[in-house]
Amino acid sequence: MTEQQQQYFLKQGFSQKQIEEIALGMENGVPVSVYAFKELMPQNMYQIRRGLEEGFDMHAYATPDYGWFQLEEIRLGFENNVDVSKYDDANISYKKMHQIRRALEEGNDLSEFISYEHDVLKKIRESKSLKIDIIPYVRQGYNAEQLEEILNALKDKLDIFQYIDVSFPGAAIHEIAQGYRSNADVDFYARDCYSWKQMREIRVGIEKQLDISYYMSPLFDHRQMEQIRLGLEEGLEVEYYNSLMYTANEMEAFRNRLKNGFEEEIVENDDLLDLVDLLEVNAEEDIHVSISDDDMEAYLTVSPNCKESLTKKDILKNLRYSDVTQNINMRMIDELLQGKHIGEKVLIAVGRPPKQGEDGRYEFFVKADSHKAPKILSDGSVDYSGGGDYEMIKVGQKVAYYHSATKGIEGRSVTNKRIPATRGKELEMLKGKGFFVLEDRKTYVAATDGKVELNGNLLEITKVINLEEANANTGNIRFNGNIEIAGDVSGGIRIEAGQDVIIGGFVEDAFITAGGNITISKGVNGGGVGELKAGGEVTAKFFETVKVTAGKCITANYSLNSELYSEGEINLSGKKSVLVGASAFAAKEIKAIDVGNMMGVQTKIKLGVSDKMKAELYRINTARNDNNKKLDILIKSEKDFQSKFSQEERDAMEMYIKIENAIYTLNIQEEELKKEYEDLMDVIAITKDACLVVMGNLYDNVLIEIDGKRTMSTQSNNVTVKKVSERVGIFKNN
Repeated sequence: MTEQQQQYFLKQGFSQKQIEEIALGMENGVPVSVYAFKELMPQNMYQIRRGLEEGFDMHAYATPDYGWFQLEEIRLGFENNVDVSKYDDANISYKKMHQIRRALEEGNDLSEFISYEHDVLKKIRESKSLKIDIIPYVRQGYNAEQLEEILNALKDKLDIFQYIDVSFPGAAIHEIAQGYRSNADVDFYARDCYSWKQMREIRVGIEKQLDISYYMSPLFDHRQMEQIRLGLEEGLEVEYYNSLMYTANEMEAFRNRLKNGFEEEIVENDDLLDLVDLLEVNAEEDIHVSISDDDMEAYLTVSPNCKESLTKKDILKNLRYSDVTQNINMRMIDELLQGKHIGEKVLIAVGRPPKQGEDGRYEFFVKADSHKAPKILSDGSVDYSGGGDYEMIKVGQKVAYYHSATKGIEGRSVTNKRIPATRGKELEMLKGKGFFVLEDRKTYVAATDGKVELNGNLLEITKVINLEEANANTGNIRFNGNIEIAGDVSGGIRIEAGQDVIIGGFVEDAFITAGGNITISKGVNGGGVGELKAGGEVTAKFFETVKVTAGKCITANYSLNSELYSEGEINLSGKKSVLVGASAFAAKEIKAIDVGNMMGVQTKIKLGVSDKMKAELYRINTARNDNNKKLDILIKSEKDFQSKFSQEERDAMEMYIKIENAIYTLNIQEEELKKEYEDLMDVIAITKDACLVVMGNLYDNVLIEIDGKRTMSTQSNNVTVKKVSERVGIFKNN
């Protein structure tokens, strides 16, 4: 742009930013007359210019009716070859435009739903990409927060819909769905008389197998419910405070007193007291009673001065004067009356300590996932033929029974104070799939025939397909459970399992995917095209010219010209194990006898943090940052309400309830993301010690990379390769 042209535009009233956009258009050879209007914001000019530079017709959009965010969505639509006429109306907000454009890019048209809010459009778009129909719920008037929970429930195949309606906030629908996920009986709390916070307290109580009858009354607010629930979890006698007459703060004070050994004095009749005229109780100076600090032992000292006149009534009167009434040793009193122990300090009474209750426990009626350990053969190789042994169960068969925690037996001090006993701790309900819980909430029964697996608190019963072999006659196999093949798998066959794949024979150039483990008793020759991919472990006798990916460990006797990728470790077992050719990656460790060979075939070894881990860490951190920004804004709003209105007033305000619900939802997401972050960081921490352990020969021409640092091997024997001080070193094993 010449100085003369710039002066012209300045005289016409264009700003410097607008003139810069016009100048850039001139430089890039676009018809600036399309957007050289001073009524247009510089940002609008920018979007129109960008569109013109990319060859798009932007004439219709050179009007101040459009915001620059709207123009950006239109331009991006042109760039991605979608029909922008579906949303290029200036009356449509840019947020709606964004969702419609994204949907068109994904092959879906949302223009018929354009009257809905942008956040609802987002849920419709997400549901269509997942091929899940939420439109009936959209038409019923559910908002975006509710639709989020409905979509998640449909993804997880949860039948929550008999319990919900439009009046339930998203947080309440979440509590109902969570109950389904944990096999809790949602009938107890999926009612409109409870707030979502009350629902949460009842759900957690059911999952922890507590006696929720102590706090199920909807008249308790969620804070009171929480204090009663916590007391039950701690094994306390909540009868002391589970009354509507106490506030949540008062309940908390009671609970803390009980936790710290709260004692209550009990007024009872005692046969021994009948011997004493309470009106005459005065201490004898020659009879001294002392009590231990914990009130559990009482001692008596009788002076020689009263040896001749001492009576049982004198002793009992002095004990009563000191409030000692429980578990008095009458034999010791008789010995004192016989003249024994005079002048000595003797133990005269001992309190009864409380007996704590037994913790809850599960009794299992099947052996869960009982794999046989592999056999080490005489030649040093490993036999994996026992890898598929597990116990099968039939539908209707009892799987487990929960024995509830028992109530303890209270104790008494020597001064007749009650010492509460702690009830045993309850275990949480088993989570998982393939079973149901009877009405007693204790008996777990198989809902299907299948394989039983127990991992901590997760019980899964999954169906199993059994085949003799997999070949052209059987065709490809796809099953959302376990697949077991007794014989071989032929080339070209595709096998997909939601759980484990167990193969008793050899595998040719097949494609096998498992959500769980892949176990192959013989070996794999992939012919350069075969592939194994497991969310868990991959185990075989050998790998030849095959690509293997495992979320956990890879184990075999040897690997030849194969691509191995493990998020855990690679272990080539046996006396003749060798890793040669192609590549191997492991996050933690690669172990073999020999790596490479005498011919110098190039072998690439890589260890440490994987690209997948880095991408996952970026995703989690980005999501957490976004969540925290939203939480900061919401918490400030919440505090503003709290400073201006009472709790009763706030509870009646729709906006405050929405803020609470949003904070709760974001906190749940933060807890989930934090758990993902911690789990990932645990894995990444392990990679800091990543190493290659070679117990035999490390040959020439092995390229070793650890966390971006490389070295090329030279012939060595019995060594460990690891990163030290930002360099990869080769160290002799001890």
